[in-house]
Amino acid sequence: MSQVSNSIDSLRQWFRQCPLLSKSNRFGADYLGKNPTEYAIYASPSTLKYRENILGESVLEDKQTQNYIFATRENYGSDVKQNSNNLTGLIAWMIEQNNARNFPRMEEGRVTAIVPTLTAYPAQVGSDSAKYQIQIQITYRRN
Repeated sequence: MSQVSNSIDSLRQWFRQCPLLSKSNRFGADYLGKNPTEYAIYASPSTLKYRENILGESVLEDKQTQNYIFATRENYGSDVKQNSNNLTGLIAWMIEQNNARNFPRMEEGRVTAIVPTLTAYPAQVGSDSAKYQIQIQITYRRN
């Protein structure tokens, strides 16, 4: 369990480098509050990849992926277009960081790629706020 927590914390710190995200807003791990504007990182189910060794045993492959969800609660109403634009900017920032090979450190191994796999979408809409999400995939080489 501590590996997941450390990975999420590393990912939170990595996102804190993004100039589009306010440093003063709450940034949770596996928890997003009800008040705008807050951020959170959630671990998402990921498929483990195995191979068969020469003894016929199943062993984990060296290259693995982990899925996460970046979530934010934003005001909902007349500035919905602005929220969408900010999340589009966040996706562009993630792609820039990937191309520059600026990755978070993770206990599981050395990160080789971090990319958004789903565009931003409103996952939950209320009368005055909405929860937006971006799905992220991290590829890494196991230690």
